[in-house]
Amino acid sequence: MDRSQAVASQLRDWTGIQSPIFLLAVLSSAVLAALILRSRAPKQPPWLPETIPFVSNTYDFVINQKRFLERSGRLLEKNSIIRFNLGTVPVYLIVGARNIQTLFKPSTKIGSEALMTEIIFPMIIGMPKHEVDRFKGDVTGRAKNPNPGTESTPAEQRLWHANHHIYTEYLARTKSTNRLTEIYHKNLVGKLDSHPVGEWVTLGLVDFCRNQMGKAATEALFGPKIFELNPDLLEAFWDFEAAVGPLFRGVPSWWNPKPYRDRERYFGMVENYLAAAFANFDWSKRGELDWDPHFGAAVLREIAKWLKDEGFADRTAAASIAQFVFAANANTIPITSWCLMEAVHDPKLFKDLREEVQQAVVVDPETGKTSVDVAKLVALPLLQSVYVETLRMHMSFNIVRAVNEPIAMDGYEIGKGSQIQAPMQLAHLDEAVWGVPEHPASEFWAERHVKYVESKDEKGGTVWKREFVMAGRPSSFFPYGGGQPVCPGRHFSKQEIMLTLGLIIAKFNVEFVEWTKMDGSPSDRPAQDNADYVGAEAMPPDRDMKVRWKKLW
Repeated sequence: MDRSQAVASQLRDWTGIQSPIFLLAVLSSAVLAALILRSRAPKQPPWLPETIPFVSNTYDFVINQKRFLERSGRLLEKNSIIRFNLGTVPVYLIVGARNIQTLFKPSTKIGSEALMTEIIFPMIIGMPKHEVDRFKGDVTGRAKNPNPGTESTPAEQRLWHANHHIYTEYLARTKSTNRLTEIYHKNLVGKLDSHPVGEWVTLGLVDFCRNQMGKAATEALFGPKIFELNPDLLEAFWDFEAAVGPLFRGVPSWWNPKPYRDRERYFGMVENYLAAAFANFDWSKRGELDWDPHFGAAVLREIAKWLKDEGFADRTAAASIAQFVFAANANTIPITSWCLMEAVHDPKLFKDLREEVQQAVVVDPETGKTSVDVAKLVALPLLQSVYVETLRMHMSFNIVRAVNEPIAMDGYEIGKGSQIQAPMQLAHLDEAVWGVPEHPASEFWAERHVKYVESKDEKGGTVWKREFVMAGRPSSFFPYGGGQPVCPGRHFSKQEIMLTLGLIIAKFNVEFVEWTKMDGSPSDRPAQDNADYVGAEAMPPDRDMKVRWKKLW
């Protein structure tokens, strides 16, 4: 046997007799290599299951947000972070105080601008791509000091900072809030006083809030001229309000063109108002006026002027103003409707609120005129608790952040280009945070945010007084968003809601008549959240409450 035959014989012996040992060694090496590679890969949270990969979750998110959040909520009961793909974008849904705190902390790794440039600007406002790209190109942030590495950016190119500064200066300040509240108060009282004293009047609470409260609030923000130019503005506004959900979720125009038509009708009216305001405003008094009948609130004037000076289209300025007013009314009016319905449907609660609100009712000793002290009203503990509890129950919005650099969260690594979303509704209904015996988080409880403290009356006797105390922390309650881009109009919104609730409770005896559908026909059930608004804004009631009321003063 020559050398080649000997080698062949040895090879046959190895592959024949020794092959099981050889295969075991190969498989062991492969498994070990896979484990090493897996251990080096970023740890990832569980996927949200779907029937058709990369399709079903996107479909539910866009078409049926209620079902999507129900499915997500069940998985998030066991995991603080889950993931799914929204089209081609990896999205991480988060719950839990620690994760929410991370989301709201100032960081260059995550930013809120993506919500604006990917959804609000192109999908809801319909801003042209070249204008959206201007905002996308600004990576300096909203703060006074630019993000690290962008310090050399000229001030005029810092669009996010300029926008943030205007809203802070002309809306978030106490002076601006109080001025808007003063005008809204005057408008609303005028509408309430049109009802005769001592006569019973039958009406729908939701209908009243959408129309009378809606007009008072819109006049406070826009000024009265907009209704002179567009008498049917409120009708167009509520059509647009119904369109925002489909626009927000990206429903294409070929599938459903009505939201796009309703958007352009409303924006067109606002564009007419802006053209007239620019033409008739006395610009020499710009620095003196925080409100005027042409532009209304100074914040609208300053945003419109800034966009115009920066070269944005008139339609973009109008759309931005229209979206801002939508954001105010579309949340405050449904929340006020729910507050009133909860109070009227519970006679004891209405009585307790009436007694408390009397503390803020004042009578002018000279004229005998009765009015409400707004500062006292918004500090009342039970009224505050009802306000907060209603926000907790009926606000539904997903807080969105874009991941600019990889970030670690709760032991997972979330990659650049992903989105992080915090569903407000899941946090607000968390039993571990909000639930107490006999009052689960899923139900409205007027005194959830009240505690009773011992005090002494004038005679030295013991009395128990209510004190407002939030039942949860900010990381579990964020109806106006959180972090740096928190809603700048939140203070006005709070005063608007509580003032409306307080005025009606103080001025009227109100009695429940029946539940009705929105067309006025009788309903066989009470109001529920309108599921069309889940994940987009405050969820309005899908039924109206017919009441009769009698004005007392």
